[in-house]
Amino acid sequence: MNISQKLYISQKECFDAIIKSVIYDIKQSTGKSKQMRQLEGFSYQRDMSNGARATVRITEVKPYEMYVFETKSRVNTHTTTYAIKSTSENTCEASYHEKIEAEGTVQKLNNMIVGFLFGLFRRKRAKNLLKAIELSVINESKAKKQNTASHVE
Repeated sequence: MNISQKLYISQKECFDAIIKSVIYDIKQSTGKSKQMRQLEGFSYQRDMSNGARATVRITEVKPYEMYVFETKSRVNTHTTTYAIKSTSENTCEASYHEKIEAEGTVQKLNNMIVGFLFGLFRRKRAKNLLKAIELSVINESKAKKQNTASHVE
């Protein structure tokens, strides 16, 4: 699945929001604090929404351009890529790519059926995720401006 969306935030703001979320997830899952430069190659265990445990391995962090990670469960390996390209000073094109691999034939068939049945739902969820990143940056920026304005008065 591949989704691209124009966002009305800068490339840096988009990337920073993704990394902030990753660092928060690592802290919640492991209790460890990490910095961006420590992420590539880092792996950790996390509980999934369905109750299963998975191993997340961060495979690539290219500042302001790309973030790639693998989530390996008992039956599947999900590779997720965020790619961000600047389109102007205050806008960017964010792409979300997800690839699912399975080892067994039955699991591969199951993934194809589920992918077909839930494809539209997953595409919508990915688009909403990108829009949520944009909204979070915009809201955070507004809050900072309000705080600055209230301290000036």
